[in-house]
Amino acid sequence: MKAHRSTGKAVGLLCAFFVLVLFVALAFYRYYPVLVIAGESSVGAWMSGVLLVVSATVALIIGVRRDGFVWFLIAAFFFVLALDERFMFHERMKEYIIFHFTHNFVRSRFVNELPVITAAGVGVFVSFMLWRHLHGKNRILLLCAAVLGTASVAFDVLAAGVLWEECFKLLAELIVACALLREVEA
Repeated sequence: MKAHRSTGKAVGLLCAFFVLVLFVALAFYRYYPVLVIAGESSVGAWMSGVLLVVSATVALIIGVRRDGFVWFLIAAFFFVLALDERFMFHERMKEYIIFHFTHNFVRSRFVNELPVITAAGVGVFVSFMLWRHLHGKNRILLLCAAVLGTASVAFDVLAAGVLWEECFKLLAELIVACALLREVEA
């Protein structure tokens, strides 16, 4: 019973931290919320990196406790995403594709967005791995995160709105981190 309370407290603290950071940031930039959420040097980008590192760390803890190689792969995925958030690997690959390849072909959004689409495909694979290893309500949280993550990718590929894209991504990352925290004691 104590373990479930501590897991619940950890989830509550993470959610409170998330809301508090965004509230403070929005208070300082209330006229420009997009500056808080979107952009490579924004609070949203920093928060995204934090949530991804939390998810990776918790996946490592679960892997050590359960002696599960799959959890180490999941942790590696989240660490790579955190590195990408900080060092913009997929943005650099996209720029490389745009400037080195698309001038020879018909300009295609699909070709330009290959790094994002590839990462989304890996994300789907990792989601299936998580689905097999999560229990109970954590699967529902994963499903919610998958829907939000898919919406984020769709907004990115279609260039339909950076604010919505980043909001969906942050919420998906928060939900996954919460599901993983809850899974520690499941």
